[in-house]
Amino acid sequence: MKNPFLNPAWLSLTAFLAGSWPTSAESVRVALTITAPITRQVIQRDGKNGADVIVRGTVTSASDAIEVSAELVQGATSGKGTDWVEIAKGGSTGGEFNGKIRLSAGGWYKISVRVRKGGQIVAEASIDKAGIGEVFVTAGQSNSANFGTPKQTAQDDRVVYFDGKSFLPAQDPIPGGCGGGGSPWSIMGDLVAKSQGVPVCFRSASLTWTEVKNWMPPDTQLYKNLAQCVKAFGPGGVRAVLWHQGESDTLVSTSAATYCERLQAVIEALNKDCEYPLPWVVAKASFHPGSQPPQQKEVALGQQMLWDKKISLPGPNTDELLGDTYRSDGVHFNDKGLHKHGQLWAEKISAWLDPKTLNK
Repeated sequence: MKNPFLNPAWLSLTAFLAGSWPTSAESVRVALTITAPITRQVIQRDGKNGADVIVRGTVTSASDAIEVSAELVQGATSGKGTDWVEIAKGGSTGGEFNGKIRLSAGGWYKISVRVRKGGQIVAEASIDKAGIGEVFVTAGQSNSANFGTPKQTAQDDRVVYFDGKSFLPAQDPIPGGCGGGGSPWSIMGDLVAKSQGVPVCFRSASLTWTEVKNWMPPDTQLYKNLAQCVKAFGPGGVRAVLWHQGESDTLVSTSAATYCERLQAVIEALNKDCEYPLPWVVAKASFHPGSQPPQQKEVALGQQMLWDKKISLPGPNTDELLGDTYRSDGVHFNDKGLHKHGQLWAEKISAWLDPKTLNK
């Protein structure tokens, strides 16, 4: 006699019943995906030395609640973890969820999300690194981009570059900047991360030979790109624009008043377009071996006027970094020049970001 349990028809019926039989919460298979934040993302801290972190994702099944927690990764020197916090109610069919959690400046954090259903955890996912710190957009010409020698790499794991889609360890060439060489930003990032105890992010909007008039709003490609780079971080998402430009203006004899007026127009337009008061830090950068001291003096004076009128904050004076000691070809910085350039930026920014002034 044949065993009825081996009959193909019985096996098919058994599979059907197993697939349709009610399951417990423990056995429900739920797919959970986190779409924000993403790995190595740095969120700009606010005046209260923290930030509201948007947590977004999708879940494939009905649930009762979506919860989030944050814990500092091993080696983190600042910040504070959180217990599980409910950020969204579940839905009857699943789908997208969107909530937020408040975190103190610091990191890296490991951010975890879990889904509750029927008193059980039915899905959990996490991202390894996210931080609350400082975000800068850099702009200008070649000495703000990748024309230094050699390429530089951040030593602090908390320093990153943003390429428009991903946050990457800060290693030159910086995405978004022309050229394939080195820049001062990873060096500055190491020093600011150390002085402030927070992650630091840079996004480059720099090109090579450009006069300030090439950045005029609203229709120049350079202005549109700059605005796009800033807007990508959302409202209040950037600490400051770091501007290093002026060498090309000395070659065309731009006057001090014209330089100041043009850059003021860029600054005011960007603040309006981004809908928040975005500080600019403007370097004194006018030296070019192809121009003469009177032309250089005019551009430097235009930059000084921006400081004096409180249109921008004063950046470093890189006109002091001259000769073979600091420059590889008379214009662009060598290794010593890049390190000094990054150090000068860090000194200006760290003094400005002193914790005692954050609430002002």
